[in-house]
Amino acid sequence: MLHDWTVSERAHALWRVIEEGIVHPEVSSMAQSRSRRVLQAAFRLPDPDVGEEWGASLTDRFKQLKVLKGIFNGATTTQPMEIAWKHGVERLAEHLEERFDALGTPDDWARYRRASLETPRQVKGPVVYRRPSEGAQKLFVNLHIMTVIMQGRTEIRRISERLITSQDENGLNYFRAWSFSSESALRDRTYAQTYALWGCRAEHVMENGLPVTQLWFPRPLRTGEQAHFVSEVVHETTEEKERGWANVEVDHFGIAPGELRDGVLPVGGLTIRIRFDRDDLPLAVWCYAEQNERERYEEPRVGSGRRLDLVCGDVVKTFPDPCQPRESYGIAYSWFSDDRMEG
Repeated sequence: MLHDWTVSERAHALWRVIEEGIVHPEVSSMAQSRSRRVLQAAFRLPDPDVGEEWGASLTDRFKQLKVLKGIFNGATTTQPMEIAWKHGVERLAEHLEERFDALGTPDDWARYRRASLETPRQVKGPVVYRRPSEGAQKLFVNLHIMTVIMQGRTEIRRISERLITSQDENGLNYFRAWSFSSESALRDRTYAQTYALWGCRAEHVMENGLPVTQLWFPRPLRTGEQAHFVSEVVHETTEEKERGWANVEVDHFGIAPGELRDGVLPVGGLTIRIRFDRDDLPLAVWCYAEQNERERYEEPRVGSGRRLDLVCGDVVKTFPDPCQPRESYGIAYSWFSDDRMEG
């Protein structure tokens, strides 16, 4: 039915359906299951616990799984991997047969076509994410759109729309969110509450002496299950700063590469939008990714690719590359000109 698609588009759309199938609860119920690990090895999907490139043959890759002693009980042969492969690939085939029956029209396949339009660098293999921190939230973010509303030189609202995929074999109950309105030290910051708008409910708690909002899902999400939800932060502070920023800290398993439909509509990855007050526009706006705190808020030189254009008082940035765990991404702005940077 996809006669107007290129061979490459069809191949990569098929690959995406297979990737989704591998993590589907009907195929492999949890991240630590033998079937999940064997299927990842068979299809050369990243496994941070293996920590090396997959071998050329299926047998070579099964031998590499011996390092997962807690999963394969210290196996000295590949027999446990071969048994897990037999069961796993049978379940995957059944799932794919049902999935292909459900994908009955070109419209059903449309989102996979957009997902397959990647750069040559990305098409060579699945994106590899670094290991998250020990306390990272057990989830992966497929889509995060953050919209910031300014009044004068003050941020007054921040709305976040997210589509996430659970990576918690025990069931993911909530998303942990927090925001603050001041720049002072961690324990002295002025925190702003997060409110639930769609697909979740908010519970305000204290964790390690700091205020946190738990955005609870309607039910726990097993590994591979998704949730779409929207939250909002309302800032009550009237403090005006010479510089400001909208920052996203990746305290989970990462964010997908940015995707735009028709070059405009964000359908994947991280997008940050800021609507400035038309009567008080900044002189410079720029984006940053994977930089230390000093570099993030230092205005780049004129002509730098990190500088962003204001259009009718608005600025938007979709980050094309995957957002890695333990990193920060955002947009910064300034109401004064840094002459030292314009040489």
